[in-house]
Amino acid sequence: MTVGKTFAALLGALTLVNAQTSTSERILSTLSPQINAAPSLTPTILDNSAPDPQACPGYKASNVANNAQGFTADLTIAGANCQAFGNDIADLTLEVSYQAKSRLNVRVYPKHIAPQNSTQYILPANLVQQPTGDGKTTASSSDLKFEWSNDPTFQFKVSRSSTGEELFSTYGHVLVFEDQFVELVTNMVDNYKVYGLAENIHDFLLGDNYTQTFYATDSGNTVDGNVYGQHPFYQETRYDQDNGKTTSHGLYARNAHGQEWLLRSNTITYRTIGGSIDLYFLSGEGADGSSSAKETIAQYQRDCVGLPALQQFWTFGFHQVRWGYQNISVMEGVVQGYRDANIPLECVWNDLDIYELYRDFTNNNVTFPIGPFQAWIASLHANGQYYVPIIDSNIYAPNPDNASDSYPPWERAAAQGLFIRDPTTGDYYYGDNWPGFSSWADWLLPASQAWWTNEIVSWWNNTSFDGIWIDLSEASSFCVGSCGNGRLTENPIHPPFLLPGDPYSFDYLYPEGFNITNATEASSAAAASTSQASAASAATPLPIPTTTTQGRTNPTPGVRNLNFPPYVLNTVQSGHSLLKGAIAPNATHNDPYNTTEYEMHNLFGLQISNATYESLLTLFPGKRPFTVGRSTFAGSGKTTSHWGGDNTSTWGSMFLSISQALTFMMSGMPMFGADTCGFAHNTDFELCSRWMELSAFFPFYRNHNVKAAISQEAYRWSSVAEASRRAMHVRYSLLNYMYTLFYYAHTQGETVMRALAWEFPEDTSLAGTFTQFMLGPSLLVTPVLIPNVDTVNGVFPGVEDGTKWYDWYTLQAVNAAPQQNVTLSAPLEHINVHVRGGSILPLQQPGYTTAETQSNPFGILVALDKNGQASGSLYLDDGVSLIPSATKLVTFNFANNVLSTQIEGLYHASAPLANVTVAGISQKPQYVSLSVGKQQCEAQKLTVEYKDNTVYVTGLEQFTQGGAFEQALNLSFGWQGHGWSGHGGNGRDWDGSQQHGSHHGGGW
Repeated sequence: MTVGKTFAALLGALTLVNAQTSTSERILSTLSPQINAAPSLTPTILDNSAPDPQACPGYKASNVANNAQGFTADLTIAGANCQAFGNDIADLTLEVSYQAKSRLNVRVYPKHIAPQNSTQYILPANLVQQPTGDGKTTASSSDLKFEWSNDPTFQFKVSRSSTGEELFSTYGHVLVFEDQFVELVTNMVDNYKVYGLAENIHDFLLGDNYTQTFYATDSGNTVDGNVYGQHPFYQETRYDQDNGKTTSHGLYARNAHGQEWLLRSNTITYRTIGGSIDLYFLSGEGADGSSSAKETIAQYQRDCVGLPALQQFWTFGFHQVRWGYQNISVMEGVVQGYRDANIPLECVWNDLDIYELYRDFTNNNVTFPIGPFQAWIASLHANGQYYVPIIDSNIYAPNPDNASDSYPPWERAAAQGLFIRDPTTGDYYYGDNWPGFSSWADWLLPASQAWWTNEIVSWWNNTSFDGIWIDLSEASSFCVGSCGNGRLTENPIHPPFLLPGDPYSFDYLYPEGFNITNATEASSAAAASTSQASAASAATPLPIPTTTTQGRTNPTPGVRNLNFPPYVLNTVQSGHSLLKGAIAPNATHNDPYNTTEYEMHNLFGLQISNATYESLLTLFPGKRPFTVGRSTFAGSGKTTSHWGGDNTSTWGSMFLSISQALTFMMSGMPMFGADTCGFAHNTDFELCSRWMELSAFFPFYRNHNVKAAISQEAYRWSSVAEASRRAMHVRYSLLNYMYTLFYYAHTQGETVMRALAWEFPEDTSLAGTFTQFMLGPSLLVTPVLIPNVDTVNGVFPGVEDGTKWYDWYTLQAVNAAPQQNVTLSAPLEHINVHVRGGSILPLQQPGYTTAETQSNPFGILVALDKNGQASGSLYLDDGVSLIPSATKLVTFNFANNVLSTQIEGLYHASAPLANVTVAGISQKPQYVSLSVGKQQCEAQKLTVEYKDNTVYVTGLEQFTQGGAFEQALNLSFGWQGHGWSGHGGNGRDWDGSQQHGSHHGGGW
């Protein structure tokens, strides 16, 4: 793309043209930006005049009543009402429950709750999973111990029963509980190590000078600000605790209101603007009594929020989408471009371009006419490829004065009363989004599910998609309040800002270092950007909204100020108002007690994902639904996956995608990926090459960017194409390994991507490391994260304890000292991957699609540890069914120079086993013996090669034609005089004269 384009077509009187056209070009009016103006507020954490909640009187406990699993007590305010940021609740109930050996629940909620105000304080279990007790754990059998005192006011602490290690303590602080504000402060150890509290764009180690704000918002990937989702769970690691060992524990705060976590030196302050205290302390202890981050995370997923869904196998292929694929022809060109470049492409997506004027469940009849589009989707399916479109969370409200503007999805929902309402009118709430004034479904109404399912199924009849991409589910609105009241006759109308590609909105930003690799083009881009800014300034295409400044709201007895709560969250929206970018907090639902968005806002993404999951189950009975949602909440992983949202084509954004991914692994949402190469701004060949390599080791692998920036499909640059082919070759070889990791995530709560600190918990130097990560327990990934370099530094954990590492590509052992930063060669097309000694990896010859890969032969890679041993596993099923009719779990073991398999289950995978590669054998084997099932095989028919401490055995397919893992396999290696007894008539006497040929590390 030539960036120094002329601006003649962009200047002059501004008429904004909607990018979506019907039978003719549609000229739309533009809403004034003033419609999205709200008073500016000062966040409480930045307001030096704000009250100090710790000056409040606290509570006294009384009327303690013990029960089999814990106790209850009354908490009574210990002085005059404080009214810090709400109306004090004088009488509370305390519940302490030993729910399971590893889990302790502490709840504090108002003693007097009526049905009409229940949802203000109690998060219903039918909306968000509520952990329950096992009915047998007691204080004496729990890993955790609860202690409390009334001196000077109620305070409590949680510690380990076995060692007395204090995990959480409010001693020295008061409990504050008001109708719009709750505060709890815990003491922390020096230099504490806390992780999690997703969603955030921040370092993996959160640190002790950080505030995590939770209020779902459509604001892109703002560093250190609130973003799309809310997962109020943290895991803490402490080094050198129990006899010098590392310990770990976790805390889940089950509350969906807006909230902030203030991480400060020696304390963490938990604040919410509503709800109650519902804390779940997790010991992180396993059966042996030791604790770990991995076990803590598993306890959170398994016991608190639910285990993540197992995804369909094909979803682990590579996905491509862009906002800006204007028509079927463009889509065809993209698919062909990948095919011509021999870059695997599994699934192609549509952003907003598919729609008629941005309206859900529609097809633009000019650019995506149903007949040709269906034929094109059918061609994808015939080639083993898939298609996924976007669904926005808002539903366009048609112009009541224009019969031609009829929009049946809205009309069908409206006829049933299924939309959230404006409390000032009692009518539906009309915010604004891409198509114009819009409404939002009320998911508290059961009938909303049937309506939503009907719309999805009806659309599928015209557009045969394979999954759904759910966007704007915070839920996002482009105006303040119910701005469409009395204005629906203006629909359809352009949003109150310039869209990408509108005049004055072309993007000329490029990644850091672009001026070095592309100096001439960088200069042209800078000049074009300056010219555009100057023209926009002179033309003033849209007026600048005026705002006022509003002081802090004072609590009013008997009144909750929902739109302007007294405690002001430090939200990233301009002016920090909760009215900005979202449905207003005072909007009401249609349940019997008119629950408000103040309670429900952060749950919209969870609810629409659940509804879409159920709709796809109806559409595809028995098949695992595939959805990708933007706004998520604790437990969302049971029904949806997540992409990282609107990131940027910058090296910093790529770097922070790793920490974002790791926090979602913690949160029970392993199907995570970033917009590869960046969504906003322009990428370049170097950044896109490195990012395509990095994302090949993320579970969800998708390239996505915005219109008005350059195209960034992987085939656009020869360097990116080559980097992509190489990285995908590794990924597709490992698809079964990744799928097996997901099986363990789905059944046991294990993580897929892993922080080095989780796998090597005794190494304090890894506490904050996320420039490298593990994929499962066996693969170490070391990406390049800065521009203009051809080397990268990485550490090799565990070498002080004898851990061996092998280069994936050469299978050569790494020579590294403990905690040494090793400089690794990293030319542009290469990403460093290393295999951990002691691992056995199931491989498969990579094909162009996942289906082709699954039909290709298997291989086994054995990487021996210091003791000459290794193990691994493989999970197989049909890759589609919600409840598979057959499964298979293959366990691999290598010991005493014998590779053996143990097989459980009856699922049949027809592909044969072609090869076995064993790295770390220091001598050439003299004998080889093979048995499949109980049948001894003619080992002399195998090809056995040895080079550089690696044995390559090929020709196994002749003995496994019925399927690689239909019968147990034993492959033995021996040496004369080393206890070898397996050589016999069917063994292979090998003199080692054959030389290593075309093999490389992955076995293919």
